[in-house]
Formats: sequence, C-alpha cells, structure tokens
Amino acid sequence: MPFVLSGISHHTAPIDVRERLSIPEHRLPSALTALMEHKGVREAVLLSTCNRVEVYAMIDSDTVEKAHDLVTNYFASYHHLSRSEFSSCLYLKSEQAAAEHLMRVASGLESLIIGEMQILGQVRQALRVAQETETIGSILTNLFQQAITTSRRVQNETGIGRGAFSIGHAAVDLATHMFTDLSAATVLILGAGKMSELTARHLLSNGVRSVVVANRTFERAKQMADAFGGRAVHYDVFPDELVNADIVIASTAAPHFIVRKEMLQPIIKRRRGKPLFLIDIAVPRDIDPHVEELDNVFLYNIDDLQAVVQEEGAQRLAEAQRAETIAQDETERFMAWYRSRSAVPVISELKSRLERIRQDDLALLRAKLRHLPEKEWQAIETATLAMMNHVAREPVLRLKRETEGSPNEERYDLFSATREIFGLAESRATTEGVEPSLSNEKEAN
Repeated sequence: MPFVLSGISHHTAPIDVRERLSIPEHRLPSALTALMEHKGVREAVLLSTCNRVEVYAMIDSDTVEKAHDLVTNYFASYHHLSRSEFSSCLYLKSEQAAAEHLMRVASGLESLIIGEMQILGQVRQALRVAQETETIGSILTNLFQQAITTSRRVQNETGIGRGAFSIGHAAVDLATHMFTDLSAATVLILGAGKMSELTARHLLSNGVRSVVVANRTFERAKQMADAFGGRAVHYDVFPDELVNADIVIASTAAPHFIVRKEMLQPIIKRRRGKPLFLIDIAVPRDIDPHVEELDNVFLYNIDDLQAVVQEEGAQRLAEAQRAETIAQDETERFMAWYRSRSAVPVISELKSRLERIRQDDLALLRAKLRHLPEKEWQAIETATLAMMNHVAREPVLRLKRETEGSPNEERYDLFSATREIFGLAESRATTEGVEPSLSNEKEAN
C-alpha cells in the first residue's frame, strides 16, 4: 500500500486549470470525506492554495499508477470535469519523491515566490482539517509533522525568508511600474483577508495615501481600513468606487468573478479615458479576463507576477541551496522511520515464533523432569531465554539494517525471506498497533 501525491501547481498548470480544481477552505472537510468514499483510500490530506491543489493519500493498490488513476477520477467526479481538462497537468509522486516534495513545499522552495512562508500556515491547516475530519492516520500525520519541522529548520537556519518577498510585494512592485508616484494613486482593495492585509501594508510603505477597502463583512473591511488610515465601503457598492480608483487589487474567496466586463463598460465611460489597472491575486480569479477587451483597462493575474518574482528569486539562490539540503535531510529522516515500519512486524513475529518454540520445548522437558527444584528450573528458563536471544540477534540486526538501505537499491526482499525461512504467520493481526514513533526511532528499532 503506497503513499502517493497527485496534484497540480503553478509549475504545471495555468491559472484557468488551477481554479477549476481549487477547493476553498470551508469545503475541505466535505472534499476529504468524498475522497475517502473512493474504494481503497485509507488516509488522505488535501492541500489547496492559490498555486497548488495536491492530494496526499495512502491507497490500497498494487501499483502507484492505479493509485494515481484513483485520484484523477476523484478530481474529475468532485469537480464535475472531464479528465481531459486537467489530466495532462497532474504530476504523480510516491514514497520518497512524495515526501521530499512536501518538505520542499513547506519550506517555500516550490512557491511562486521562493522562501514565501505563508505556505507553512497552509500546510498546518491541511493537517488540522484532516485530523478533525478523521481522514488521516499515523503515516501522513508523521509526514506532515516532519514537513512542519523542516519548514521551521529552514526559517531558523537559512535567510531564505528574511525580508520575505510575497505575492503582496509582487503586486505592489507591479503597481510601482505603473505609477511613478503611488502617493497620488487611489487603491481599491477587494477582500479583507490575509493576502489583502499584507498587500495593503506594502502599499502604505510605498507611499500610497488613499486606500479603500470593500469586503462582504463590512466590520472586517472597516477594521482593516482603520488600521491603515483608509476608508471602508459596503461590498455591494464597490462598483461605484471603480469610477475613481487607479489600482484595484482583488483577493476575495468568491467562487465566481466579482468584476465582469458588462459591469465595467458603463464605468469606463465615466472615467473619460483614465487608465484602470487591475491586479487579480485570487484563485479562483475575481476578475473576468474579458475586461481587458475594454479601452484603457489593464489586467494582471497571479501568473503575470512571475516575471516580478523571478528577478527577486535570483537573489535568494544561495539560501535556497541551503534550504534544499535541509529538505533532503528531513526527507531521509522521515523515510528511515517509514522504512523501519516494515521491519517491526517481522521482528515481532520472529521473536514470538522463537518464544513459542522455547515455551513448547520447556513444557515437554518439565513433564519429564518434574523432580527438579524450582531454582534449577529458573536456571534453565534463563539459559533458554539467553539462547533464543542469541539466535534472534543476527536476524534482527540484519532486518533493521535492511530498513536503512536506499529504496532505489536493487535488493532481495529480506522481510519475505525471513517469514518463509522461519515459517512466520503472514497475518498482520499479531502486530496490530505495533508501530514505531518518528520521535523515538531508536526505541522502535
């Protein structure tokens, strides 16, 4: 039963594909429940952000490809899409490659902005939702906890996140290219979430004086506007603010476009040729791409920020290399724990088998030597126990060493060979619940 990763990201899919597969935070529990209804899924975690949608799952399957096929079918059925609409953008990873990918994701190495640490909160959230929905077991729990540990190490041991350049930074950087003097620009922010708040902070630090905030919850809009010396407006009247706005930054959680071409047409006439710059950093997108067909309307979405990001990312290359090393190190640590799970049932079965042999032979011997004093029987007990420990010592050591080998090495299946040679039970029932802890590897081994 492999653990697999299947998903899409900004590396493999444009925004119009990503938004079709995106899952808003409030729908994650139901999406996980729907995934678990597919036959063979034992554990599952969903990680859905503006730049990626990924499924991590333990699946009963004899091949990784079949597991990937199951996840592809899940995406298609849950989102009511044809597989052909997205399957070419999906990537598949399993075991070590899947673990290393998550370590890199949590460390900001797979982000649109290298070193951006908002992803850590999203990884934590994915783990929390899976735990609350009870779709996660020990393997994926340890995997995600290890990823969080990796991210903390990267933050503490490298400078990749210092002066963090975020999507908000990139949006403001783009705005500075549009206006030589941001202090004269009026900025309308649609949405009062974390991304909007960060963007507003960057705008103010770059000289913006006039900020208008619109949000479905007016109190939240007012709270943000007051914090930045701006003005809050009710969500249903934000189209009126488009008449005077120079820059619009949209980052809501709406499942559909909130700014459409037909909405803007009469507003553009009232602007009398004044250019309107729209920056859409939401996934799914907030602004209909057809608005660019209107005169003096310039639209940029999250994928358009790539050029801004690449220039900043080049300056972080050295720190990124150090973060890569940490991600690889923590991946190996997780995989050592994961592989050790294979040895534990066999070692337990072997020791149980030897102990049964010892007890059966002692029972026969005691029936023949009933006259022996109890003290002498204790000596025999001790001697036979030591004998069986000596017999088990070398096989146990070799089984443990087997888990330390690279999964890419071509090697015989020592676990199956041990079961065959010693006549061990194939059933897992004897070792149910026996599983090593990642935090206490030595004791487990």
